[in-house]
Amino acid sequence: MIRYRDANELDIPVLVSLDKLLFPYSPWSSGQYREEISASTRHFIVALDDAQSIIGYAGVFAPGGTAADILTVGVIPEHRGQGIARALMALITEWAKAQDSNAMMLEVKIDNLEAISLYESLGYLKLNIRKDYFGSGLDALVMRKDLT
Repeated sequence: MIRYRDANELDIPVLVSLDKLLFPYSPWSSGQYREEISASTRHFIVALDDAQSIIGYAGVFAPGGTAADILTVGVIPEHRGQGIARALMALITEWAKAQDSNAMMLEVKIDNLEAISLYESLGYLKLNIRKDYFGSGLDALVMRKDLT
């Protein structure tokens, strides 16, 4: 059974390793994760398998009173298709709502059709393309979901 909990500083080495696996074109450093996890306007959640190993994670920036920005969502390949990303999205959205966010924003690689399909099923709309967002030649689709 998949369990979810708030991420903490002890999770950072695993998150950095997973980031290199899932997002090799723009992985975060341990310093970036440390800064993000410790900030009061950010919230990170991890998904754990039966062995208590981290198999997915998500983070959001929600300053309150405006749109929240989804910072990252990732699930290791062997655990995809089990609703983990959908559950992570629900949890970070609930936290953002509690911070008085009025919308959710995200950027996703334009060729990540599986993620785009998930986000559309959750009510996200395509807004525009950000050229080279993830690096040279790696464009991002900007998506938004209103919470009001």
